[in-house]
Amino acid sequence: MRRITGAAVFGLGIVCLLFAMALAWVIVPSQRKVPLDLVPPDVAVETANASFVQAKALPNGTPQVVVENAGLRSVTGIKPDFQAAAGLDGETLVWNVYHATNRIDTGEIINSAESRVALDRRSGEAVPWEGQCHVEVQAPCTPGNVAFAGQLYLFPFGTEKRTYQYWDSTLGRVLPIEYQAEVEYNGLPAYRFLQRVPEQRVEMSPDSLGALLAFLAPGATSGTISYRATRTLWVEPQTGAIIGYLEQQHRELVPDIGERVVIFDADLRYDQATMKAVGEQAANGRDQLNLLGKWVPAGLAVLGLAGIVAGLLLASGPGRRGGHRAAGVPEPVRTPVP
Repeated sequence: MRRITGAAVFGLGIVCLLFAMALAWVIVPSQRKVPLDLVPPDVAVETANASFVQAKALPNGTPQVVVENAGLRSVTGIKPDFQAAAGLDGETLVWNVYHATNRIDTGEIINSAESRVALDRRSGEAVPWEGQCHVEVQAPCTPGNVAFAGQLYLFPFGTEKRTYQYWDSTLGRVLPIEYQAEVEYNGLPAYRFLQRVPEQRVEMSPDSLGALLAFLAPGATSGTISYRATRTLWVEPQTGAIIGYLEQQHRELVPDIGERVVIFDADLRYDQATMKAVGEQAANGRDQLNLLGKWVPAGLAVLGLAGIVAGLLLASGPGRRGGHRAAGVPEPVRTPVP
């Protein structure tokens, strides 16, 4: 009976140990991907003081384009498209992304945009998809008019200390974003990344450029738009969540005659509500990964090893009555029979 019990305990220990290994090395790693039903919180960046171009109408209805100075708030909302994602490979998300920028003081809308993007559930990178689109006015988002690439809204599960490619919406292409340091940010361990966009010319539709020149650089017959930016991102490395964001952006109208005109200048960062929402979501995801990928396997491994040792001791120990005399115990004195 003792040996049967020992064998059972030994077997249970082996099962615990194997399950711990499977959980840590197979099951949890295979689940390190964004859930298909995840609905990210709205993300808002804001600044108390910005320079920007605003189109207005005078009391008589005459249109006017002026450079204003006020606080700005930009909100990005994401709505997962489950139906579109269901038609793909199961490893890809499809997100409808809505963006709007408003004046903080008056609530007037400054610009808006809409995008559709497909993202890899593990790496967070944009993947090729015929339905990708982007539009910056209230018009249909035409599939295939943009080719998103690199990181946009997510970094990989298990983000590494290296350079990634990060999408720049103004240029419509990716640029390097470099790892800088490991820090604590928003109450969580984080990797800080920095992207520098050197000053360069950006494309603008002829109609929009003509309107800017007409109102802001009278007498100019042509011009260009100059753009530069710096972005700092704080990423929680286990989940790839962007838990902190700072963007410093500057644009100028460069007419063929006359002085340059600043048409946008702002330092935009997450507001407090966004910091709390993305921080809580990242913390919950990190805690779940640590629980299932570290603490539960460690507990099962300890339990399994204890079971193996206990099972071996039980199986190899003496029987119920013992099989050998203890060493050093003298033989009993035999009394001779008369």
